[in-house]
Amino acid sequence: MVLRQRDADRLLTLPDAFTQHLNQAAARLTLVSKLTASLAASQEPQPRLLVLADRWPEKAPQATIQVEARLQRDYRSQNVVGYVPGRTQPDSFLIVTAHYDHLGRMGKQAYFPGANDNASGTAMLLELAAYYTQPANRPAYSVVFIAFGAEEAGLIGSRYFVDHPLVPLTQIKFLVNLDLLGTGDEGLTVVNGRLLPSAYQLLTSLNEKQHFVSDIAARGRAANSDHFPFSERGVPAFFLYTRGGIKAYHDVQDRAETLPLTAFTGVFGLVSAFLNSLGAAPAK
Repeated sequence: MVLRQRDADRLLTLPDAFTQHLNQAAARLTLVSKLTASLAASQEPQPRLLVLADRWPEKAPQATIQVEARLQRDYRSQNVVGYVPGRTQPDSFLIVTAHYDHLGRMGKQAYFPGANDNASGTAMLLELAAYYTQPANRPAYSVVFIAFGAEEAGLIGSRYFVDHPLVPLTQIKFLVNLDLLGTGDEGLTVVNGRLLPSAYQLLTSLNEKQHFVSDIAARGRAANSDHFPFSERGVPAFFLYTRGGIKAYHDVQDRAETLPLTAFTGVFGLVSAFLNSLGAAPAK
């Protein structure tokens, strides 16, 4: 079965009985304008491939495909957690998160480096951890750093953490999730900014005073990164990502040498100032 992208999207709105009939096809090919890869936590009933629309013949009554795939059950991933205990209020927690996984390889030739998504966020997490472990910067509140695994397969690492929390969720004062921070020509977007106006106002006021990034924009609720399982449990959380620059996403072009890191230093300053305002400032 061959579909164009708009038709594949419409399938999501059809009754289950109809989609079950379509799932009896030997394979599903979707014609797209750009090739992107993704992972899933479950196996589809048939091979599903993306094909560049401009490479697909106008008249192709039949296509032969050959796919080698292996389902690895009970695959184990890891969350990596570290923390700096607070000097004055160790039972109050600020959380910094980033997912360290990406898409890996597809066959012997296709490799997905994941520089922007999300080596950039992981690097920022490590920079912040190094900053707060310095004796002069030891925070008043405890600051926890979590590098999640299996985000690309459906936020599995963060969902596991909220189901098996190492710190009480009710004692998390705020969570900042870092994902896609390798650009910044057009500024920064804050997911959940519209849901948490007071915290968003604090963030923007800090930027107005210090000019960390060129622009900050707010979004609403979105289930697109590891902040989401926390915010659904009532933890106040932002997901920050930079805008502008390269457009590589979930493809083989997301390479370190292409990242401008335009706002990397500014985002570090903004996030640390925000955390300090919430309780991570060195105890006096």
